[in-house]
Amino acid sequence: MSMKNGNDKPPQVSDWAGLVLIGQLGLTVAIPILLGIGAGLFIDSKLQSSPIATLLGLLLGLAAGVYGAYRLISSLE
Repeated sequence: MSMKNGNDKPPQVSDWAGLVLIGQLGLTVAIPILLGIGAGLFIDSKLQSSPIATLLGLLLGLAAGVYGAYRLISSLE
Protein backbone atom coordinates (compact mmCIF):
# COMPACT_ATOMS: atom_id res chain seq x y z
CA MET A 1 0.00 0.00 0.00
CA SER A 2 1.56 3.30 -1.04
CA MET A 3 1.00 6.69 0.51
CA LYS A 4 -0.34 9.70 -1.40
CA ASN A 5 2.66 11.92 -0.58
CA GLY A 6 4.89 10.27 -3.18
CA ASN A 7 7.02 8.09 -0.93
CA ASP A 8 6.38 5.00 1.16
CA LYS A 9 6.87 6.65 4.57
CA PRO A 10 3.89 7.06 6.91
CA PRO A 11 2.85 10.66 7.65
CA GLN A 12 5.00 12.36 10.27
CA VAL A 13 3.79 14.37 13.25
CA SER A 14 4.56 17.65 11.47
CA ASP A 15 2.29 16.58 8.61
CA TRP A 16 -0.66 16.50 11.00
CA ALA A 17 0.13 19.82 12.69
CA GLY A 18 -1.81 21.84 10.12
CA LEU A 19 -4.90 19.68 10.49
CA VAL A 20 -4.71 19.87 14.27
CA LEU A 21 -4.42 23.66 14.11
CA ILE A 22 -7.47 23.90 11.83
CA GLY A 23 -9.49 21.71 14.20
CA GLN A 24 -8.38 23.66 17.24
CA LEU A 25 -9.18 26.95 15.53
CA GLY A 26 -12.64 25.73 14.55
CA LEU A 27 -13.44 24.61 18.07
CA THR A 28 -12.05 27.84 19.50
CA VAL A 29 -14.61 29.78 17.45
CA ALA A 30 -17.57 27.36 17.50
CA ILE A 31 -17.78 26.55 21.22
CA PRO A 32 -18.17 30.15 22.49
CA ILE A 33 -20.78 30.85 19.79
CA LEU A 34 -22.81 27.78 20.78
CA LEU A 35 -22.51 28.62 24.48
CA GLY A 36 -23.63 32.20 23.81
CA ILE A 37 -26.64 31.05 21.80
CA GLY A 38 -27.53 28.48 24.46
CA ALA A 39 -27.31 31.04 27.26
CA GLY A 40 -29.34 33.50 25.19
CA LEU A 41 -32.07 30.95 24.53
CA PHE A 42 -32.21 30.09 28.22
CA ILE A 43 -32.49 33.75 29.23
CA ASP A 44 -35.10 34.38 26.53
CA SER A 45 -37.20 31.47 27.79
CA LYS A 46 -37.11 32.80 31.35
CA LEU A 47 -37.72 36.48 30.54
CA GLN A 48 -40.05 36.00 27.55
CA SER A 49 -37.85 38.34 25.50
CA SER A 50 -37.84 36.26 22.31
CA PRO A 51 -34.77 37.02 20.16
CA ILE A 52 -33.02 39.75 22.13
CA ALA A 53 -30.89 37.68 24.53
CA THR A 54 -30.22 35.07 21.84
CA LEU A 55 -28.83 37.69 19.48
CA LEU A 56 -26.81 39.24 22.29
CA GLY A 57 -25.44 35.80 23.20
CA LEU A 58 -24.58 35.16 19.56
CA LEU A 59 -22.69 38.44 19.29
CA LEU A 60 -20.85 37.93 22.58
CA GLY A 61 -19.99 34.34 21.63
CA LEU A 62 -18.75 35.48 18.24
CA ALA A 63 -16.60 38.17 19.83
CA ALA A 64 -15.18 35.65 22.33
CA GLY A 65 -14.52 33.15 19.54
CA VAL A 66 -12.72 35.68 17.36
CA TYR A 67 -10.65 36.85 20.33
CA GLY A 68 -9.76 33.24 21.18
CA ALA A 69 -8.77 32.57 17.56
CA TYR A 70 -6.63 35.72 17.55
CA ARG A 71 -4.86 34.60 20.74
CA LEU A 72 -4.32 31.12 19.30
CA ILE A 73 -2.86 32.41 16.05
CA SER A 74 -0.72 35.07 17.70
CA SER A 75 0.76 32.45 20.06
CA LEU A 76 2.19 30.61 17.04
CA GLU A 77 4.56 33.39 16.07
